[in-house]
Amino acid sequence: MNRLYVAALIGMMSFGAVSAHAGPIVIGRYAGEFLALGAGARALAMGGASVASPTRASAVYYNPAGLAGFVGSEAEFMHASQFENLYTYDYLSYVQKLPNGLAGGITALYTRVGDIPITRLEDPNAPLNDTDNRVVVSKTTSDNELALMAGLGKQAENGWRMGGTAKLLCKTVASESAYGLGFDVGVGRTLGQSFDIGATAHDITTSILAWSTGRTEAIAPSIVVGGAWGASIPSLNARVTVAADLDGHFETRGAAEQVSAGPLSVQPRGGVEYEIARTVALRGGVNGSNWTAGAGLKLAMVRVNAAFQDHPDLGLTNRVSVAVNW
Repeated sequence: MNRLYVAALIGMMSFGAVSAHAGPIVIGRYAGEFLALGAGARALAMGGASVASPTRASAVYYNPAGLAGFVGSEAEFMHASQFENLYTYDYLSYVQKLPNGLAGGITALYTRVGDIPITRLEDPNAPLNDTDNRVVVSKTTSDNELALMAGLGKQAENGWRMGGTAKLLCKTVASESAYGLGFDVGVGRTLGQSFDIGATAHDITTSILAWSTGRTEAIAPSIVVGGAWGASIPSLNARVTVAADLDGHFETRGAAEQVSAGPLSVQPRGGVEYEIARTVALRGGVNGSNWTAGAGLKLAMVRVNAAFQDHPDLGLTNRVSVAVNW
């Protein structure tokens, strides 16, 4: 797909959000899409399935209940090149143990689409003509989206893990901007010695984005449920982990949805990890209808992960993340 065409398409979607006249709160179908890109290369390589057993640093994003019981500190940074470098995405997170049996963390997500063309007629006062009054690009602009998150997790006495995340949201398109607030809550539990389950309700109170144009968009709640099973293979000095999620949105999402049940659309995700000697990991998965793959390397306190996902229309997405724990 032509890069200019994709940039223009994203630009039209962005400007559609800010060009409407002031009025009541409306459901912005893709207003919170930048919050659904995932965090960390390990999860993307496994199809995005991570709600039951996220890495500690990514728990604020995927499921704050995953912070429960954490006794150290961990930081992670990720850079992603989406759609053949048309769309960039950066993620930074830090988590640590807190007093009173709590663990907490802060996470920042930042996405940017640059070189969005703004077009006009060569002669705005004359009708469109393919020969002497064509559409031309007068300038370019960008779309920027930022989320700042703070999460807490705690182990309950009944075996459940619980957590919550607060989110500050900011979006800018050309000269217009929007600010908002949202909340996520999550739970998790280990069953037996090798099976974890988890669930997160995102934007549980319906997150609000107030635009400088007077328009107010609502990000509808969504829920993710999933499980993860892991087993060691002593004869090979290896470990296998299998994870699967169902990501449900209370809205129709057109071609983006895989399963539709009335007002609910569901995106299935799944992946597998094969870890050798607690050092090298090979991963693969599926995110909806798109295949994913990746690998990881752990050396002492440092983990380096890479992931790839190919889209039939928008091209290749690749991510690299580095995590340090102490």
